[in-house]
Amino acid sequence: MSSIFLPDIFAETVYDIDLDALKKEGIRGFVFDIDNTLVTYADPIATERVVNWLESLRKLGFKLYIVSNNDKERVRIFSESVNLPHYGKALKPLSRYLKKACRNMGITPGEAALVGDQLFTDIWGGNLLKMKTILVKPISEVEDGFVKFKRRFERRILRRMNR
Repeated sequence: MSSIFLPDIFAETVYDIDLDALKKEGIRGFVFDIDNTLVTYADPIATERVVNWLESLRKLGFKLYIVSNNDKERVRIFSESVNLPHYGKALKPLSRYLKKACRNMGITPGEAALVGDQLFTDIWGGNLLKMKTILVKPISEVEDGFVKFKRRFERRILRRMNR
């Protein structure tokens, strides 16, 4: 099995990410997926907990960006709720918008951590750029048909990783 799908870190939720360890490793910024990473598909804007957590990252000096494959309007509405720059319809695992997000934050991909819930978009895309990749468990089982289809293959890969 290719390591292109292997995340550097597994975390139950974004709140379980060891920020101090990442800072010590030279991580200066985060690129986040939205759906099933920060909130459910049903949440149009950030929850209070997400808002507070992202603010704590800012206070620690991390730069933040949203890069999502969801439609541009959904991504804009969510990103405005947390006052973050963003790209929608990013077509991850393609690297174009991940590179642009890093460039806009003034950091290299090696200084960025990509946080997402999907192997075939988030983790693959981050690994292609040599970003630190962090896989979180999906917040909700409610997903569209194509994501459910991909999850079957993800589960096989995760089983091979003993996850």
